[in-house]
Amino acid sequence: MGVIKVSLFAEQERETKLDKIGDALSKLAEHVDFAALAAEIDEAAPRPGRERGGRPPLPTELMVRVLVVQQLYNLSDEQMEFQLLDRLSFQRFVGLRQSSQAPDRTTIWTFKERLIKAGATERIFEA
Repeated sequence: MGVIKVSLFAEQERETKLDKIGDALSKLAEHVDFAALAAEIDEAAPRPGRERGGRPPLPTELMVRVLVVQQLYNLSDEQMEFQLLDRLSFQRFVGLRQSSQAPDRTTIWTFKERLIKAGATERIFEA
């Protein structure tokens, strides 16, 4: 019977292996200025105010990255929520590797609604 090696550095080892194999999402991140894209979106569809209380909205750049992954992999909001909790390459691309706070299906839907109401969805894909 084989033995599975336990490593304190398993997370970094897996990420290094992903880079060697060629993570398409990290290549995409090299070529797209998501910060500029997020700024463009915040201008077209301003972030909601905090008057009603509740949790502060997640950063626009993170949510834009979520939408890009969702479109690339043709995922429903429910599947996107699951994949963000489960999938290393998605967590890395979106910027959630060190966070336990991932957007849920409602947060994803609400962000898309904000863009649709402001007519900003075309702007994302043009950019």
